Amino acid sequence: MDPFLLEREHDEPPQSPKDHRHATERDRDRILHSAAFRRLQGKTQVFGIGQADFYRTRLTHSIEVSQLARAIAHNLLFEEPRLSSALAPELAEAVALAHDLGHPPFGHAGEQTLDACMMEVSRCARLTGKKALRFEGNAQTFHILVAAEPKSPDYPGLNLTRATLAGVMKYPYEQDIGNDKFIFASDAASAHWAVQGGGELLPARQRKKGLRPAISFTCQILDWADDCAYSIHDIEDALQAQFLRPGDLADARFAWRVANHYEETRESESVPRLSRSEVRDRLLHLDLNIRPPETGDERPHRKQALRNILNELVTSVSVRNLPGKRRQDYAWELIVPDEARILSVLCKSIVWEAVITDPRVAAMSTKGKEILQDLFHLLMKELVEKKSYELFPRYYRPIIEGVVGKGELEAARGVCNFLALLTDADALRLYALLRGNKETSIFDLLG
Repeated sequence: MDPFLLEREHDEPPQSPKDHRHATERDRDRILHSAAFRRLQGKTQVFGIGQADFYRTRLTHSIEVSQLARAIAHNLLFEEPRLSSALAPELAEAVALAHDLGHPPFGHAGEQTLDACMMEVSRCARLTGKKALRFEGNAQTFHILVAAEPKSPDYPGLNLTRATLAGVMKYPYEQDIGNDKFIFASDAASAHWAVQGGGELLPARQRKKGLRPAISFTCQILDWADDCAYSIHDIEDALQAQFLRPGDLADARFAWRVANHYEETRESESVPRLSRSEVRDRLLHLDLNIRPPETGDERPHRKQALRNILNELVTSVSVRNLPGKRRQDYAWELIVPDEARILSVLCKSIVWEAVITDPRVAAMSTKGKEILQDLFHLLMKELVEKKSYELFPRYYRPIIEGVVGKGELEAARGVCNFLALLTDADALRLYALLRGNKETSIFDLLG
């Protein structure tokens, strides 16, 4: 790989002469051994944590995405050797392992709640534009990697290579009131360093004009691997949980609702328009492929069918060189055929209709929002009014005690970062401990 891509923002002691790992392998291992990665085992993917051991968490999802990203990178390097200056399988693996580190408890519902809480504080302080406080999961991922996750007293964050940091930046936009995806203003300097010579952080005014920022080739691989995993694995979980039955795909009313969601997301997903009859035909074809035999164990049949579809999505991609680019990991474009994208978006729409809008899942999301909102206000009161950090667990006290007495804005940042760290179970236990809505132990969360 180009040595420029393997540079780190902060100086480090020389590695051991017996350590023969590639720089991207070291990045991967730093992510694997981080506390933020371990916490993903307790964070919601689609189904709530603890409902059953079978269903995917953010941790298992991230591991599966990393395998798909590595496979895509390996295949493309085999077909186009010139990619070796910009890509390594371990780089794709590292980026995929890191991509969900910033997700808070309770999935996207938790993300929306923390952002709403931060914007409420901003409104009260009359902060607008780039000065407004915000929360966003992808921005939090980058913040963890460059600032929040401790590795050494010599520098903040994990001190990853340019290539890895650029690879996790799916949304390289400036933090502004007009951007719903962004990099935190506090991390902008590290972001500019990471994309130097290849891209830039796009301001809100340019995004409103329809302009899109350049993203690195590794990030393009991550994005497609994530889509593939989300599409097929969530379908598998929905079938296992019987939120979705193969016969549902042949139901005309179900197909009509899937077609509605497909159309609503079509523009953002960059897929062509489909008529309702075309959606129905594709769902019938999918139903034919995954419907199990009437007798015998349906699991191996379903596993094989979904594996074949996933393999088709992964191997469908190709690569195109972009001439005139100075930076190697911005000099390539991943080409995903329309049919593969259509299938991926249709699968997402199926999961939306069968699972996300199910009242059982919706109720969990609503409860998660209420819990996080209540915890945010309770902890803010503790910090701002009482100037106390005693309700925070000991591992976070060295961080939170630094914001006591510094005003509401600093307190909000500290509380938001703390709540984003929590697993679903941590948030539930803390809520129970503070609100006393069920029997609990005084030793919960005090370690």
